[in-house]
Amino acid sequence: MTNPTGQRAPGDAAVDCLAAQARADLDCLRFPTEEWLAPRVHASGAHVYDVAIIGGGQGGLAIAAALRRDAVTNIKIFDRRPEGKEGPWGNIARMLTLRTQKHLPGIELGLPNLTPKAWFTARYGEQAWEKLDKIPKGDWQEYLLWYRRVVGIEVSNGTEVTNVTWDGDVFRLALSRLDEDGTASAADDVFARYVVLATGVDGNGAWYTPDFISSALPRSRYANSGDHIDFAALKGKRIAVLGAGASAFDNASTALEAGAAEATVCLRRAEIQRINPQFWMGKAGFLRHFSSMDDQWKWRFMRHMYSYNIPAPQDAYNRLSRLRGARVIQNAGWRGVKMVPTPTGEEIEVATSGGSALRVDFLIAAVGFKIDLRLRPELATLADDIALWKDKYTPAIGDEDPTLSSYPYLGSNFELTEKVAGAAPFLSRIRNFTYGATVSMGLSGSALSGLKYAVNDLANGISRSLFLEEVPRLYESFTSYSIPEMTGPVPFDNRPGMSAR
Repeated sequence: MTNPTGQRAPGDAAVDCLAAQARADLDCLRFPTEEWLAPRVHASGAHVYDVAIIGGGQGGLAIAAALRRDAVTNIKIFDRRPEGKEGPWGNIARMLTLRTQKHLPGIELGLPNLTPKAWFTARYGEQAWEKLDKIPKGDWQEYLLWYRRVVGIEVSNGTEVTNVTWDGDVFRLALSRLDEDGTASAADDVFARYVVLATGVDGNGAWYTPDFISSALPRSRYANSGDHIDFAALKGKRIAVLGAGASAFDNASTALEAGAAEATVCLRRAEIQRINPQFWMGKAGFLRHFSSMDDQWKWRFMRHMYSYNIPAPQDAYNRLSRLRGARVIQNAGWRGVKMVPTPTGEEIEVATSGGSALRVDFLIAAVGFKIDLRLRPELATLADDIALWKDKYTPAIGDEDPTLSSYPYLGSNFELTEKVAGAAPFLSRIRNFTYGATVSMGLSGSALSGLKYAVNDLANGISRSLFLEEVPRLYESFTSYSIPEMTGPVPFDNRPGMSAR
């Protein structure tokens, strides 16, 4: 095995040794371990989990680990993908490395031996770490699997949550089992007191394909950046990508690396966007305390951030610029697309805002995702009761933003809130740890840079809520506590010449 610098890796022995050290650290810090939540059973006789987490990627794993540190262990994680394919890294993430710098505290529970640095160093050596700029995405996925096994987190893979409903005093989660080929079969419902949505960047909606594309072209001729794309089938083809961000550049690069003849990235702006205000946000105070600001300040910060349409990072630009057949066109938003005949078949004609027309074989829309809770199967039943920002905040004239208004309006611990007070109070038991939390909570849910603070905030919030619900039962247990602290005959006298009676 070799590392990204081409040197031979130390091998599995060092990683196994690190795992043992990390487990020893966890053991040293295990207090308190006594279960403090009473087991619950649904009226049907089914077991009730204290927390069900939808999504077994980095966010779901980190939250489960943080809850376990508070002895909240009656947890179940569900992920629709097979083990090792959770999250975007082995699926739609087409970058070569993570976007963020290599130092990524947040899911290690404060233990140095659980950090990405410790794992990477054990795997590849100190020199490799020093030379590393950003962690390769494949290594990040491998690290997450290692983390999951070391901490002892169980994930129900190949299990999709298809609906969440309120059933008396707990949530009912409808499940489907997915085979490797995607075939679904029914599974028994499960029940939980709290639900965490850790479903990633599209976890509050769906990847977006403009209607003028989907209504004009056969499905085989286009994709969006959130689709599974058979890039091998694009060998020798001409590709056009709509978008100005990292995903647009990454998809174009992946197509060329798979053998596409051309890949043209079309930017709607007259000049390429170069400023990324998210980098400014990577400050401890901002990451830790964004959620404490009032709504007006949250709105102002987020409106400024979204006005920039976050650009592609330098490494994505460099990757594409090195590839033969790459092209970037500014002032080239797509006005319309259509199929046109050719002597050998058909091709796609793209009319652009700059007046030029492109002729290509395949289109990729890399314009992000649409926030719409009704598009998520697990939230569809509840969506109409969930408060959005447009329901809770009215911006000043001139500061309106329909995109920001569509985001869910969250409470201080990532909880969903009611659109109408009293109509669905149980919504506060659903915690939203997705990109949809951004407007309310700042860089948090699916942003690696914010995990250090966000994970603990969410986990502490759930633990606190569970505790407050249990207070009457805990008081009864407390007042009936009768385990002796000491044993032995009483009274006794240990003076010389005296014996205990």
